[in-house]
Amino acid sequence: MSYKDEITDYNTYGQDIDKWIILKGEKKYMQFVKLLKQNNIDVKWNTLKDTYRYDKRLLVNLFKYLSFFEEFLRAQIWNASSKAYGKVENMGLRKIIDTTIELKSKINYPNFSLDNLIKNKELLIELRNRVSHNKIILTSTKNDSNINQIIVAFKNTLPINYQEGFVKDIDSCKKNLKIPKQLTIVFNS
Repeated sequence: MSYKDEITDYNTYGQDIDKWIILKGEKKYMQFVKLLKQNNIDVKWNTLKDTYRYDKRLLVNLFKYLSFFEEFLRAQIWNASSKAYGKVENMGLRKIIDTTIELKSKINYPNFSLDNLIKNKELLIELRNRVSHNKIILTSTKNDSNINQIIVAFKNTLPINYQEGFVKDIDSCKKNLKIPKQLTIVFNS
């Protein structure tokens, strides 16, 4: 089926829909259509467009915190070892995490849980890869964890003094959008 058949109010919003399909791509919008249908959500244009925007806002905010987190872990390695700047700077996230874990007894940053880093390593790598490759965030899964669980795991792995800001920034992604509750990131605190 084409997007014209899938979006139930296409006849009302067709001109706007066609414009965005040309700009963003039918195949990408159809992935959002599929996501809505999998969650038993009526595929109306405003829901579809707001879900797309929500996903993009999540991606931008996750990028900001993942960038910080990689930099933070590099700093922990430099502070706890004699590794050269260039060597650590060129490490990918998996190697950064592994090196941080190897230096566990020397890492001394209050309010940071190395146990959470160890526990959530694969989820963090999956999240980072999805963000870095500009994938749809809301469809992310890893090892039986959905995107809500992955984002909560990332929050729990951040240093405590960054967790509150992270939650506020992720919560702000839904501002002025009507996101179906099934797709909204929820933090149970």
